[in-house]
Formats: sequence, C-alpha cells, structure tokens
Amino acid sequence: MYGDPVKLLINWMKVIFLTALIVVATRQFLFEPVVVHGHSMMPTIEADDKVVLTKISHVTNFDLVVFMTPEGKNLIKRVIGTPGDRIRMKDDQLFLNGQRVEEPYLKENMEIAKQKGYLRLTEDFPEFQVPSGSYYVLGDNRLNSIDSRVFGYILERSVIGEVKFRIAPSKHVGLLE
Repeated sequence: MYGDPVKLLINWMKVIFLTALIVVATRQFLFEPVVVHGHSMMPTIEADDKVVLTKISHVTNFDLVVFMTPEGKNLIKRVIGTPGDRIRMKDDQLFLNGQRVEEPYLKENMEIAKQKGYLRLTEDFPEFQVPSGSYYVLGDNRLNSIDSRVFGYILERSVIGEVKFRIAPSKHVGLLE
C-alpha cells in the first residue's frame, strides 16, 4: 500500500531539496525581505517596518532603494537623480533637469520643520550633474537623514534592490510610492 520506504524517503528529500532551492534562488535573485532601521525615511517608511525588495526592476527617479555603503551597512533612501540628471535645490524646491519637481512625500516633514522653527527642510545647493554609474539619494526626513548630501553619490552596483511593498506592520501593509 505504501510502497518502498527508501523510495518514499528519496522522493520526499527531492521535494524538500527542490523547495529549498527555489526559496534560496528567489531570495538571491528576485525578492528579499528587509527590516528598516532608523528614521531617515519617515513618515514614508518608519523604523522597524518590514519591506520587500525587488532585485529585477530598473531604478528610476524617486524610487526607494536599499543599497550597501562602503562600510557594509544597508541604507534605504529615495533616488533623486539618476546618471546624467542635473539637480539643484533652491528654497526647498527641487529642480531636476531644469524642471521644478513636486515632492509630495515631504509635506508632513515640511510642516514639522516649520513648527520647530526651521526655515527650510533642505538646504540650497547649486546645480550639479549625476555621474555615469551613480545615483543621488536623499532621505524623506531631510532634517534627520545621512544621505548623498553627506556621503556623495552611490554606485549603481551598490543597489541591492528597489522597495516595492511593505509587509509589516499590518496597519501599513501595501505598495510604497
């Protein structure tokens, strides 16, 4: 009725091995869960949120990415400039390739900054061009973010993946923009 127990064991071992192989390959090449530490992306993403990265997407302006610093630390930031983009900040207004860009994800932080007496959320900086093979990244919580304003450009090859989805806490589950 049950057949040869050795064959049954070998079949189960094949299933377990194949399942483990699929899980490892998926995590290595397609998706990866990540826990966010720190407050530099608040309120878009808060400390201890759990997000899923996709490793197969093409990074564009305003995408949220996780990248590895030269010190081996993973950070999450918003891509403001891609290779060849010209960027300038004047009076809390971002200019990308000469065009003024709205940053609706900063609205709450701008209100908090004004309440605390800050004149600006982001200091002005003159126009510059993002070099080939690099990105310019900023945190959404600009008053409390160590980002490209401090450490400069990040290399394309340092990007681990793009943040697409929040899986925890349950009250915030969903797609991220």
